[in-house]
Amino acid sequence: MSRWGEVLYPEAFNGGFIRTHWNYENDLKDILERSGKKDDFIGKYKMRLRFLDEYREKSVLKRDWFEALKHTNKLYAIKIKDDKNIRILFSFVEYKGIKYAILLHAFEEKKGKRKSPTSYDTAIPIAQQRLKEVLE
Repeated sequence: MSRWGEVLYPEAFNGGFIRTHWNYENDLKDILERSGKKDDFIGKYKMRLRFLDEYREKSVLKRDWFEALKHTNKLYAIKIKDDKNIRILFSFVEYKGIKYAILLHAFEEKKGKRKSPTSYDTAIPIAQQRLKEVLE
């Protein structure tokens, strides 16, 4: 757990339930710094983090903000619908008897070719590998 981080980018979030993979915020920063839409994103992101922190596993029932990913081992997506269509893949984990949501990978979801850098087909294996790393 010592390598898990707290949410610090684009603004610190002080919830006790949410942690991040050590590379997650680099993904998000790369997207936002290129987009010029960081300010638009922050409000939507913080609302979803607060909701996840408060409702925990039940948060995924709010389908306009969250999505359970089919054919994965307990991966979920936070959906931030705007012109960038940012998706944040995460999972629920337990460490020393305490449950957490861990944010694993952020990417821009765009309709198009499978296995493109902006597809779930590319993002899911990255998130699965990162989940494996944090559980080791």
